[in-house]
Amino acid sequence: MKKSSRIQPLKNLASRHEQQAARVLGQSQTQLGQQQGRLQELFSYREEYQQRFYRHAKNGIDGAQLQAYQSFIQQLDEAIRQQRRQVDQSAQTCHTVTAQWREKHIRTQVLDKTIQRLQVNEERQAEKIQQREIDDRAGKRHYSTLE
Repeated sequence: MKKSSRIQPLKNLASRHEQQAARVLGQSQTQLGQQQGRLQELFSYREEYQQRFYRHAKNGIDGAQLQAYQSFIQQLDEAIRQQRRQVDQSAQTCHTVTAQWREKHIRTQVLDKTIQRLQVNEERQAEKIQQREIDDRAGKRHYSTLE
């Protein structure tokens, strides 16, 4: 069995691992995008709520309304802080998963190039053997004509 053929199952396994890592990376990137979207929604909602507060405050509001607005803004600020932590965590996970995919991708490429190099060497070796056989046959014919 040729060396290139013996290495092919390893390359196939590495390719499957790379594809699995690519799927995980895609899921991680999707989750990061969703987390960032939620954070943006919270920022937008806070801005909208803040504008509503300013409109109502111009017309005058009592202490209970002011306290309710401030309490809700504080809750939104806390939700924003928590969501930022989620975004940071998702970004870190995405970074880690990207590094894992790169490692698997490089391994697959190395195995692929190794197989290609072995196949080229095997082809050269086969050509040399074939040329030797041709030369031997030609030599035998030449020798038999001399007798």
